[in-house]
Formats: sequence, structure tokens, C-alpha cells
Amino acid sequence: MITGLRRDLGSRAASGSWLVGLCALIAYALLASPRIVDGDSAEFATLAAIGGRAHPSGYPLYVLWLRLWSWLPGATAAQAAGFATAILGALAVGVLHAACRAWGARPVAATISAVIVAAAPIIERYHSEAEVFAMNNLVVALVLWISAAGGPLRGRWRAAALAVIAGAGLANHLTCVLVAPIGLLGVVRGVRETRAAGGSAVAACALAVAGLGLGLLPYAYLLAGDGPASWGDVATLSDVLDTFLRRDYGGATSFQATGATVPWLTSVAALAATIARSWLWLLAVGGVAMLAVRIRRPIGESRWAWALLAASFVLAGPVLVARFNIDPQGLGRYVCERFHVLPTILLAVPVAALLDLVCARLARPAIATGAAVLGFAVLSLASAPGLARVHSPAMELGIRNLLRSLPPSSVVVVIDDDLCFGGRYVQLVRGERPDVAVVCGGMLPWPWYRAVWARRGLLLADDLGPSLGVALLRTGRPSFVDRRQTRLLTAYPSYAFGITRRLLPPGTEPPRPRDVAAINREIYRGYDLDYPRPGPDDEYAAVAHHRYAEGWVTIASLLAAGGDREAAAEALELARALLPADD
Repeated sequence: MITGLRRDLGSRAASGSWLVGLCALIAYALLASPRIVDGDSAEFATLAAIGGRAHPSGYPLYVLWLRLWSWLPGATAAQAAGFATAILGALAVGVLHAACRAWGARPVAATISAVIVAAAPIIERYHSEAEVFAMNNLVVALVLWISAAGGPLRGRWRAAALAVIAGAGLANHLTCVLVAPIGLLGVVRGVRETRAAGGSAVAACALAVAGLGLGLLPYAYLLAGDGPASWGDVATLSDVLDTFLRRDYGGATSFQATGATVPWLTSVAALAATIARSWLWLLAVGGVAMLAVRIRRPIGESRWAWALLAASFVLAGPVLVARFNIDPQGLGRYVCERFHVLPTILLAVPVAALLDLVCARLARPAIATGAAVLGFAVLSLASAPGLARVHSPAMELGIRNLLRSLPPSSVVVVIDDDLCFGGRYVQLVRGERPDVAVVCGGMLPWPWYRAVWARRGLLLADDLGPSLGVALLRTGRPSFVDRRQTRLLTAYPSYAFGITRRLLPPGTEPPRPRDVAAINREIYRGYDLDYPRPGPDDEYAAVAHHRYAEGWVTIASLLAAGGDREAAAEALELARALLPADD
């Protein structure tokens, strides 16, 4: 095994893999965001800095990786986590290049395929911020490489390595199971190779089972990963299993507890658009067509291997997204696009096979390889402005603005993930306003979450209705809720306070509209808005600015209802100035 692996690492193919991986590492490190940009990046950046359990399925391998690299010299914890993720992304690209070679592509074809997908906007994004998908891409690339007939391992070591990778993949992100057809092909090959060499197939299978258990070991971290940012109570193996199966979310196959009824064709069309943009349109069509061609006329791999690759692509792509109940528009597009990464990566192998038909005629492949690397730089520069907009400081500063505007020892109940997990990051890692209690309203139905606040002296209700208002007002602390909590706000008097509403005891008269406007002008004067205004499609950066504007729209309505049209017009003008650009 060792001799074969050294031979592969010393080959020209591996040299090309290292070159592509190094270029990707430089690009991803330069693009790494110094700010949190969504709820997941906020949670993982927090866990990278202080440890703890992530939301189900726990993602323990990725959390441990972030902890291992938390010493990296980023300007912030978010950027250090981005650097750690960039390493994974670069490894994924390098291994993907090797996988394309193992499936029969020439070095230059593998290089062109790898650099195109490495520079795709969606890949650059998830390889440069704290998210689990870079590690998932590495797992998938390893499965493609090691399962191939031309992969680096043979016999029982092939089967064992794939089993370890499978377990480790499940300890990172459950969608890696969608490439099981290819992984099982590799395991079967390993067992057959063992038997052909005179070894024991049973021993090879036993070694593979042991390898799977070894790969799953990171889940033991959930038993020890307590901390102020940890999710849930995990004290037994049953609790670990519940986390793995995502019981809090309704099960491993659940995406969103409530959602729209989305036609499957809409979700598949959104997937097709992502893949097409990532593969420069024509190559996307050619890559899908090449799967059919290679199944019919196999080259570089067996017909079964190409068929199983096609099956994995269909499972990870159309079959998976057809189950979504999330409309792929606005923030829904952001939620859905994360699951478009896996099929985009899988298409690298057939695209390399397509490019190989052209590269066979090249007289100087070294020049073509250099041009491909230069093309990677050009494509990365082209996608950098869009990525910079998504990596806007607007979301993080919005949370800091909220915290700084609140009175001492306030309680604020928020719904959205960016405010919930972002609040933890800004407080626990950045040290902003630890006196404020940021309560995640969507988590109140879970007993373990209410118990966390009970230990801190806050006894909270299990829903977002009037009973929560009773609990908040009983604390005697200034209480605020976001505007989406309509049941609570209908039951109690309140008034606009920045991006929230201040909750008042029953029978209390809210301030007059002009006084509310004056209070909010003072609040907004203290907000840090010194950055380029995001556009309407810039995800949570745009959401932050919609929150700013919505408060002034509400105030304008109150002023207009009271007959103060001039002040209402001024409030509406402020709202327009705060909206995302061109919205």
C-alpha cells in the first residue's frame, strides 16, 4: 500500500494536483471573510473560538477541525475559521484533480476541469467562510479518487480507507451518503482485489467495518463539547444518536419544519441554473451528456463505474432538491444553493472526460496547463465582487448596532438565525454587551434551551404567544422582541425601537409618534453604517437593511395616521435611504 501511494504522490498527476490545490488555497485565503455572513457561519466561528456542539447533526469533525486550526492569525475568529475552511477547500480541489486523473483524464483535462469548478462562485464562497461544505467536498473527492480503478490504493486498504472516509463524512455532513454508489463500488473492488491476491475477503470486510467505526469516532466529541454556545444536552449515547438523526428538526430527512409548497420542477430548475453557472453553461451540458456517453462506451473506467457516478449525481442533485419545501428565491435561494454544491463537484469527472477529447490533440499540454491556471485567476477575480457583497459587514454590524442600542441588562427575543447565532458570536467572541440576554425565540419549544436560560435566572415560556410576554415582563428587565412576533405584539402595547419593538406592560400608553421618531433618530445616529450599501440580492446583508427600513416605515404610518404628514414623509425618506441599493 505505502509503495503504491508514494508512487502516486510522486507522479505528474499528483504534482498537478498540488499545483491546482496551492492556487486554490491562495485564492480562498485571500477571499476568506473577516465577518460572519449568516447564521451557520456565525455558529461555526463561535465554536471555532470557544468550542461546543453545533446544531444537529452536530458536525463534530468540522468543529474539531476548526478547533485544531483556531490559532491561525486571522483578523477575527470568523476569518481564522475561514482560513481553516480554505485549507479544506484547497485539499478538495487537489484531490478532485487526482480523481479526474484516476478516472482516465489526461493531466491537462483534469487541471482545466478542477480549476473551473474551483473558481465557480458557489464553490469559492463555501471554501472561504465557516461552513461544512468544503469538508464535504473533500470527502466526496476522496471517495471518487480511492474508488477508481486507477486510484492510489488496492485490496483491503482500499476498502478500509473508503470505510474510514465514509464514517468521517457522516461525522461532517450527512449528504455525503448520496455518493454511496461510488463508495460501495470501491469497497467491492477492494474486497475482490484482496481475494484475488489470496487474502481473506471476510478479513477485508471486517477491516472495513472497523474503519467505519473509526471514522465515526468524532461523534464522541458531542459528549464532551459543553460550553455557552453548545446546542442541546448530550449526556448519553442515545442523545448522540438523537443529534445524529436530527430529532430536534424532525429527523434526518427533514429540511424545514414549515415551508412553501414548491413544485419539484422549480427546485430542479434552480439546481440546473447553479450547475450551469458553475460550469460555464456549455460544459455543464457536455458533462451530463458525457455521463451517458461513457456508460455506453466506457473509457478510463468500467461501465458500472460510470453508471454509479451517474446515479450519485442524480441522487445528490435532482432527487435531493425535488424534496425541498423552500422556494429558491431571495434567502430561499441561499438555503437551497448550499445543496447544489455536491452535484456540481461530482460533475468534474465527466467534464474532465469531455475535455480529454480535446486535449488529446494538444501539441503542448504544458502551455495549456499554464493557461488553465491563469484562467483560474481570471475566473476568481471575476467572481470576487459578488462574493465581496455577500461577505459584507452589514449582518455582523447590524447585530452589534442592535446590542449597543439596548438599555443595560435588556432581554431581546429574536427569531431569525442570523440574529440568534450572530448574537452569540458578537457577545461571546467579540465581547459586545454580555449584559444583554439574546433569546432565540424559535428554540423556546425545546426544554433543554429553556433550562439553559433558567440556570441564568430567566424563566421563559415555551411559545411566542402572550405567555412569553408575561414571563418577559415578570423579569423587570427592559424587554424587546423582533417585529415578526405578531401574536405577542398583538397582546401587549409596544413601540418601535431600532430593529425591534419595546414591550410594555398591559395598560401602558406607548410614546407619541413624534417621540418614537425622536427616540429612533437617536438610536440610528449611533449605528455603524459606514460600508457600501448592499444590493437587494445580497442575502443577510440585504436583510439587515430591510430591518432598518421597516422600523421607519412603521413610524411613518403612525405619523401619517396622526396627521403629521411632513414628519411621515421624512420617516419614509429615511426608510428609502436605508433600503438595499436599487431595491
